[in-house]
Amino acid sequence: MVETSIIIRTFNEERHLAKLLDSLEKQSYRDYEIILVDSGSTDNTLTIAGKYPVEIVSIQPADFSFGYSLNTGCRIARGKYLVFVSAHTYPLNNNWLSNLIKPFQDSKIAMVYGRQIGNEVTCIAEARDFKNNFGDKSKILVEESFGNNANAAIRRYLWESIHFDENLPGLEDIDWAHKVQKQALYIFYKADAVIVHIHDESFKHIYNRFKRESLAYQTIFPNHEHNFKKMFFSFCLIGLKDLFHGLSQKKSIITIIKSIVYRIAEFRAYRDGFRLAAELNNKLKNELVLPEKNLSVVIAVANDHRLSELPIPDLRAGEVLIKVKYVGVCSTDLDILSGDLDYYRSGWAKYPIVPGHEFSGIIAKLGCGVGGLSLGDKVVGECILGCGKCRACASNNPIACQERKEVGVLNFNGAYAKYLSLPRRFVHKLPAQAKLNEACLIEPLAVVLRGTKKLLAGENNQRKKVAVLGCGTIGNLCAQYMTLNGHAVTVFDRNASKLNQMLDLHIQNFTTISGLDWFDYLIEATGKIEVLQPVLSESKTGARILLLGLPYAIMKFNFENVVCFDKTVIGSVGSSRKEFLEAIRIYPQLDLSVLTKDVFPFEAYHEAWDKHEKGQVAKAIIEV
Repeated sequence: MVETSIIIRTFNEERHLAKLLDSLEKQSYRDYEIILVDSGSTDNTLTIAGKYPVEIVSIQPADFSFGYSLNTGCRIARGKYLVFVSAHTYPLNNNWLSNLIKPFQDSKIAMVYGRQIGNEVTCIAEARDFKNNFGDKSKILVEESFGNNANAAIRRYLWESIHFDENLPGLEDIDWAHKVQKQALYIFYKADAVIVHIHDESFKHIYNRFKRESLAYQTIFPNHEHNFKKMFFSFCLIGLKDLFHGLSQKKSIITIIKSIVYRIAEFRAYRDGFRLAAELNNKLKNELVLPEKNLSVVIAVANDHRLSELPIPDLRAGEVLIKVKYVGVCSTDLDILSGDLDYYRSGWAKYPIVPGHEFSGIIAKLGCGVGGLSLGDKVVGECILGCGKCRACASNNPIACQERKEVGVLNFNGAYAKYLSLPRRFVHKLPAQAKLNEACLIEPLAVVLRGTKKLLAGENNQRKKVAVLGCGTIGNLCAQYMTLNGHAVTVFDRNASKLNQMLDLHIQNFTTISGLDWFDYLIEATGKIEVLQPVLSESKTGARILLLGLPYAIMKFNFENVVCFDKTVIGSVGSSRKEFLEAIRIYPQLDLSVLTKDVFPFEAYHEAWDKHEKGQVAKAIIEV
């Protein structure tokens, strides 16, 4: 454990990041870790960060908001104090960090923010703003709501109950300070915790920065009134003071002109931001006229299912409501219905449950603090929901999370419903042109990617002979993905009609299992004992075997066959964020026509189940 976690947000910060990280290593206070949250840098930012003891977390550029990137870092942080510092800053001295967290000795202090100064490239206007906003005397803010995450620290336990608002386009620090002050807690300005903040921005960047802050301010303080005439004269007066300051300091004409341009950009940004504030607030409310009930398929107990009207899920902070469009039928759904899934046999999972974990839909409503998504966005969602706090989740291994839930499978209602709620961090936005009937196959594809990645780990890139046992959804996707990667694939399935559909994909196939000793890799995708037995016993020396099928039952087997013939048996289940993002990138390259041709109406879900169980369709998809 560490006392303090330092969180740095980055996007193409190669110019200044090394100096910041060097400065952190020289701090007199040493009980800290560094977490870098990167939102898609294309320069050398990550290469530079990799040279230091830094934990790097990546988020998609499309998901970025200031609050979301901070919350991402906070979720995996271990310290009881969370320190935020801009990537284009550096501490003025080696006592910066110790000075910044010292006020937390007072239990009433919720946030500490430090002083900021400019350097030789800082324009006159911004240097004067730094001087006015960050004086040389420390103080406690009781009613004034202010803070600045370019140089600030908060208590972790407070963040756990009040996350940064991911909807805000800026000023998430002021919003957070405002909220904790309502709990009779204080903000502390620490004048001797000094950083040098480096801005060298174009007119466009200055304009966009202040426009975002203007929009955010109106959202945080909706009752604040603005008089544009007074604002104009105020900016003129400030500009004159900048001019006189520049002349008194004998600054060059170019430097003084840059300051004037800065003020013009700032004024235009505030003006335009406040004019658009009303429109933005309407969007941020995201209130839809929703039906009173949520028609859902409910499995009450084993072998007892029916359509029922449930309440529309209430959204908590950080959650989204998804209007489900398509849900794929999976054998796991039927194992839940029969009670054969071990989760239910062991009592870990409880009935009743709404099944369905392979789904696609659109955003119907956003909870408080959700960023990077808008109403009507096409989305898919992960199945395995880790707690987001433990080290397993931080290592992108949510299946090892002891508190995990699984959508439609393990103690979390799924997508056989008109509406489904999910935490934002498990929801992935799709391109506008995405076909939602195909997108519901992204979840099983992510499962395939996780398993095949294990199968291929440490192997060379030579063309291998691959046997896929079973040509259901998982088998089909495995066969296509391995073929896409240059391997020679053969599919086995006793269902001749399913195999005939594989002909369209130019993949060799057989209805009887034989010649397994010819294959380098074998992928078992049925979950049936009678298939697993020959795979284990008849495969050749040195074979690598991937088990993706569920559920396997108890079987007798002499594992001397595995040991003496140098075989590798690999189990894999589920997927994580990493595989989901890769699946979203890859699925347009696959031929999904066979798997998307049999679509059933929602009310006929039981017919879809029946045809899936009897193998009469390659894939049953329900249009919700």
